[in-house]
Amino acid sequence: MLPAERRQHILDELYKKKVISVNHLAQWLDVTPMTIRRDLQLLEEQGLVKKSHGGAVLTESNVKEATYHNRKLARIEEKRQIAKTALTFIESSMSIFMDAGTTTYELAALMVRKHWDDVTIITNDLAIAQLLIDVPGIHVIMVGGTVDAESASTCGTFASKAIKELHFDICFIGTQAIDPDFRLMSANAAKVDVKRACVEAAAQTVLLVDHSKFHKYKLYALFDLGVIDTLITDYEATPAEQQAFSDFNVAYIKV
Repeated sequence: MLPAERRQHILDELYKKKVISVNHLAQWLDVTPMTIRRDLQLLEEQGLVKKSHGGAVLTESNVKEATYHNRKLARIEEKRQIAKTALTFIESSMSIFMDAGTTTYELAALMVRKHWDDVTIITNDLAIAQLLIDVPGIHVIMVGGTVDAESASTCGTFASKAIKELHFDICFIGTQAIDPDFRLMSANAAKVDVKRACVEAAAQTVLLVDHSKFHKYKLYALFDLGVIDTLITDYEATPAEQQAFSDFNVAYIKV
């Protein structure tokens, strides 16, 4: 195995478990602990991990988005439960925007298994469009724009302008972070106007977000939680947070 491949395996395992030991990695990858320590040193220098006693933890940047590949590996079961609940919101003859993201991808994966009658899916996610394009009863509209390699999605001025010309019955949206004041945030400036345009074009906006996104910051603020109609999450909100959701007129659904 090439060193670059081994380090990608280390990152993949960290995205699944968040914390991992040197001994586990050495045994799993069949190399010496010293080799793993050198790999972790390099990954730490790149700002991807932080070494801890006997292992490493994943670091998360507020100015750089994790790769689509690595995000897709993280909290997969939670995302599928969120997607399962989101699926109940969809009916035939609807026009639906599906924001780029790994949780919305899980929702699209569930849609493949059902019968639909004239559902229109608009998306800026290349993987979602590819997944749904051949599903009977689903018409896919791919939003054009600049392709962001990190998220395999389109964004920027062309994408936001196209979205502003449309109307959706439901917008399923994701976010990279929700700060303590319940602002949705992003590390990618090119996505800010796209997400705002999606919400403005939708009759109903449903936020799909797992627990790991709460109480975090990214560089750019998108909008307050009050813009959202429904929050579907596995996050266990405190009574005070639930009251805040109510004050924002946001329906809180915990899966």
